[in-house]
Amino acid sequence: MFPFRNGSLPANALLIAIGAAAGAGVTVLVGPLVQHRQAKYALEHPSARDDDRSRSLTTSNNYSPPDATRHQAENDDARDRAATIRDAGAASAREDPAQALSLVGNYDSEQDKLEFLRGIYSVWASVDPVAALDYAKSSMPAGLARSETIGIAVNKWASVDARAAWLWTEASLSGPLKEQALNDVIIGWTRKSPSEAAQWLVSSGSNSQPLVGALTRTWAEQDLAGAAAWTSSLENTESAKTANLILASEWANQDPVAAADHFKDVVAQPDGGAIATTIADVWGTLDPAATSEWVEKLPAGPAKNEAAATLAIVWAASDIQAAVVWSGKLGDQDMRRQVIGHIGSTWGAIEPDGALNWLYSLPADISKDGISGAFNSWAATDAEGLRQWVDASPPAPEMDQARMSLADVLSSSDVGASMDLAFQLSSEKGRDDAAVRYFRHWRKTDDETAQAWLIQNWSTLAPSTRTRIAREQQRTVVAR
Repeated sequence: MFPFRNGSLPANALLIAIGAAAGAGVTVLVGPLVQHRQAKYALEHPSARDDDRSRSLTTSNNYSPPDATRHQAENDDARDRAATIRDAGAASAREDPAQALSLVGNYDSEQDKLEFLRGIYSVWASVDPVAALDYAKSSMPAGLARSETIGIAVNKWASVDARAAWLWTEASLSGPLKEQALNDVIIGWTRKSPSEAAQWLVSSGSNSQPLVGALTRTWAEQDLAGAAAWTSSLENTESAKTANLILASEWANQDPVAAADHFKDVVAQPDGGAIATTIADVWGTLDPAATSEWVEKLPAGPAKNEAAATLAIVWAASDIQAAVVWSGKLGDQDMRRQVIGHIGSTWGAIEPDGALNWLYSLPADISKDGISGAFNSWAATDAEGLRQWVDASPPAPEMDQARMSLADVLSSSDVGASMDLAFQLSSEKGRDDAAVRYFRHWRKTDDETAQAWLIQNWSTLAPSTRTRIAREQQRTVVAR
């Protein structure tokens, strides 16, 4: 067993490590698992502006409490508080929208002002969308409040007269604000009449992927069969690809078994990896064991490997030991190696001791990527802890990856420390390769300091290192 520190990282250090299993570069980290899911939802629901689910994501993550003397919340929970403020705005707008707008300034927090405006616009836009939109466009400064209120208004208008809302948006807005508002129109229109909205979008000649995605998502939420029939009719390749990915995600959320059956022919194709990954991501969160059975039955190929890798990340983030047991049952050694790599990367961010002890108990030919990923994740989440452990360990081949992972992370803030770690590697070639790599990086970010370091240390460098760095000095450097 490989000797590691006692103890482990705290539970709230849970981070999903993606992309490091191949050992190429520092682990890419995507927040705590809950934040990952929230971010994923926000990306997949880009314009559901009058949908309380998307509202709650914004409110819960960025909520700023108002002055307690102005507004005493009945509940300290951010979502409930935001809902209370929205309700107050809506109530004021029912009496008199103009008077309601004058009350916005009573709130100190920008977030509270926004929630109050959302409440106003939920009512005003239903009664007089043109007036509400004219006010937002002409009287509000550019920013989130104007974007949000315009989005709410055109969405409400689209549920009553979608063509008018679309034409107003086309004529009155421009740039990102227009693109966002059109998304809101298409969502409102699809909720009312999905086939009509789809016919309009296709007839308009637009191949906007956000619009295709918004329409597909909204339609699938209320009618999977109808959405599936529409996506299969799309002639534009990119639009069909976008629509199918969104459909697969929503279908898997509702019924993963049915989703897997619907897309079985797609995931069997060489380019079916995106759909397979989408289903594995959603289904693996709901029922990883059932997802693993589906993955193992997929035809051998890239799609199967990509689905397995995604499941490994998702499962390891929720139940490491179950994911480990699953990896041991895989008969396909190439897939097993990839899965172990992703589990190692994920576990390394949570409990590097446990991850590395497990990885070093496995055959070297299937654990190498996992070891790289685990050290990369450890370096990215607890660089100081890894530094203390590395400093207490003499140079040895089994320590090279730990030092390289740490050096990669430190190179963005302390490239001198990265150079020191490079010279602690166990082989001459490894030392030279790493030293040249970090010296090149140093020259790009701070060539003056890099040259000063070289002058000071030239006499101590090995002949092979001098040769490599002298060659590097001849290269043209483009400063970052």
